[in-house]
Amino acid sequence: MLISHISDLHLGHAQFNLEEREEDVYQIFQEAIDVSMKEGVRLVILAGDLFHNPRPCGKAIITLGNALKKLKEKQIPTAFVLGEHDISRLRDVPFAHIYSNLGLARKLRHDEPLVVDNCAVFGADKERRSNIDSLIEKMRHAEQVAKQQSGKKVLVLHQGLYDFNKFAGELNSTDLPAGFNYYAMGHYHDHIEKRFSHLGGPLAYPGSIDLTPSEGIKEIEKGFVITDMSGEEPSTQWVRLSRRQQFCTKINYRDIASEVGKIIEQAKGFEKKPVARIEVAGSDIDSKVIAENLKRLNDYCLHYVWQPLEGHLAATVFDSKPTDIDSELYRLSTEVLGSDELGKFAVGEILPLAADRDARSVLEIVWQAYKANKFGSSKK
Repeated sequence: MLISHISDLHLGHAQFNLEEREEDVYQIFQEAIDVSMKEGVRLVILAGDLFHNPRPCGKAIITLGNALKKLKEKQIPTAFVLGEHDISRLRDVPFAHIYSNLGLARKLRHDEPLVVDNCAVFGADKERRSNIDSLIEKMRHAEQVAKQQSGKKVLVLHQGLYDFNKFAGELNSTDLPAGFNYYAMGHYHDHIEKRFSHLGGPLAYPGSIDLTPSEGIKEIEKGFVITDMSGEEPSTQWVRLSRRQQFCTKINYRDIASEVGKIIEQAKGFEKKPVARIEVAGSDIDSKVIAENLKRLNDYCLHYVWQPLEGHLAATVFDSKPTDIDSELYRLSTEVLGSDELGKFAVGEILPLAADRDARSVLEIVWQAYKANKFGSSKK
């Protein structure tokens, strides 16, 4: 039995607010579904963050609905859990429930498995650090129910493990129940696979299907996992998706005209107009000169950004950039707000909403925290 394991779709996200980048995400997702069907998978798992926003746009809603309909017509069930981007902080019903209610997909539960070809699949939605004990209890319950099932068992979660990122995790791998054959994870946007000796089978993060806001411009491959459950131990195959090219390049300011010509030739080699980050080396850089030369890229690149590597501007703006953005955000927030708890609240709860310009949700979550006196004992 083959399972398609896809995570962090972020349907509706438009990098740099470009319509073309939003369309790219839809096309990549459709490619993942088409490849899954061609490979003969018997189940598609969507491991959270189906949408980029808990109030998804119409195109994102229709794109996911059409894919689920196509899978159902081919008698391929789809199962999903919710990520933090799917869950409204305004105590609203998550939009993705509509697909389950209409019978297009199955929202996974920890207490009642979805059984496909003698494979029992359990799942739980994203839980924040403050409620992680509840998730651990659900997983223990799932493990007990799984013991009553014959065949293989799969656990689907949208959680970060401290084993891979001590700042973006909520769980340790030792918190996971041992009684499952495959751990289908979502949340981390990089592809990660590991076999822990204390778990009953391999654990995998497919990574996001395209770049998301926190990743910037990267030369990186994206994809999903097809897992073969037929053997004694599941085996995985990571499938690369055909996404729009993004690249980084360095140029010399004194040779900027010819250097931009080289970038144009590189861009011509891609099927779609690429996204580029250009690092400019040199002293006494004149930004007007750079802007005038880079205008030549408008016909060849969908989007580009530039930054200096040397000189006064580089020293004052870029030299002090931390190597670990996540840890630096937590450090600065904790320093300014006066407590670790407030720092985590600001970075984990408020910042994602602010980045999406969801002012209403920001005000609501702050008001709810105030009413609950959530940080009453924290240093002010």
